[in-house]
Amino acid sequence: ENTSSIIKVFIKTMKAFSNNNMNRKQKIWSIIGLIALSSILMNMTFRDNSSQRRKVSIDLGNGDCEWTSSYAMFDHIGNARRPFGTLFASYPGAGMRIAWQQTEGVTGIEVRDDFFQLSYPKLGLVKTQYPHYEGIWSYGENMDQVVLVIRNPRWNIPSYHTLLSELNYAHTWELAYDELPNVFTKRAPMEDWIKWRDYRYSDEINLWGMHIDYWMENGTKYWEDYDFERNGQYPFKFLNKTEQTKQDYNCAFNCDCIPKVIVSYEHLKNPITGPDQLKKIAGVLRGKRNMTVIEDEAINCVWHDTWIHTPAPSNAARDKNGLPAAAYNFTIVQMETMEAKLIEYRDKYSSGIWIENSNAQYLVENFEEYLTEVSVEIAERKANPQPTPAPYAGYAKEIQDWYNSKGKGNRYDKAKIQQMGIWHLVKHFYEN
Repeated sequence: ENTSSIIKVFIKTMKAFSNNNMNRKQKIWSIIGLIALSSILMNMTFRDNSSQRRKVSIDLGNGDCEWTSSYAMFDHIGNARRPFGTLFASYPGAGMRIAWQQTEGVTGIEVRDDFFQLSYPKLGLVKTQYPHYEGIWSYGENMDQVVLVIRNPRWNIPSYHTLLSELNYAHTWELAYDELPNVFTKRAPMEDWIKWRDYRYSDEINLWGMHIDYWMENGTKYWEDYDFERNGQYPFKFLNKTEQTKQDYNCAFNCDCIPKVIVSYEHLKNPITGPDQLKKIAGVLRGKRNMTVIEDEAINCVWHDTWIHTPAPSNAARDKNGLPAAAYNFTIVQMETMEAKLIEYRDKYSSGIWIENSNAQYLVENFEEYLTEVSVEIAERKANPQPTPAPYAGYAKEIQDWYNSKGKGNRYDKAKIQQMGIWHLVKHFYEN
């Protein structure tokens, strides 16, 4: 109704402007009026269109709802109308799919990926694996807060490898994009899992922990300055605790990286605890600029309906093809290392500056659950030992060569870096 009235005034002004009887002063004021009316019309059009496109699931009252699909947020809306940005961060394979699907259910807004469609601005809701080397900071200053998603490393690390295998170990977004139809379709060949596990495990269990530290500590850098892929490969290395003294630029200047809330994958997918986890997400989004969030009363309904309506594929498709997830296990020594890492992190986040921190308390709650699961598996494996192949001298070289053949290794090959514009900055690393 208001838009219609303004259009009528706009047309009337245009007719007056075309009147040759208007003097110079009247025409100048008419031009100013036309500019002002045009601006108002564009504003109202944006509001009308955005309300049409962002159709949040409908609260029908008494805990009932009508589930609706999500829509992409406007890409070119200018800084004045930039939506409040929320970054969903996780180690790769942590079950982010469930988190973003449920978030879209309560907001009606698409969650964008940090890696794909780089030509599109990353606005509103974005998911990332940063600072893990599989993620990139592609959203500039558009993010205002962080939601951290965590998962038990016992299942998180194999899940990450499954995704890598489905993407054919792609090391660029272009290659990964071509393999997207394979995602959530099958698990990796067992021989590939064993090679990747034995080559990568030590780094990945440390990265799982350092990923949590990065966000909890507002951007603690665990990589060297010129390690632009943050992968710790030669000639660089990952920094140890005493060497981690710098804050990432992005957390210092682009975003408050300390999570506003932490969500557990295991709790979010559980029918008993899932709706409450979703309420935590809704709570940090509600009332934010250009965010539409359904009321808490209807979230239980939305949580259940999201499982029904969200499009395939899902983990269930992987279960139909190949071995079950439980078949992808670790050696007992690796499991004991995982157990030690969980104890380390449980103790860290239950002491010192973290004692009164609610996010740290929730981390500890989850670490305790993870520890129980890992410890039980170790005990069962020791009680029922399985035959393992005897080690041989060439194994380490074999799995290194296999990893390099996938394009994931030797990312800082000297000949490659010499062709880049940064050689003069890093050549001293290669001298020895």
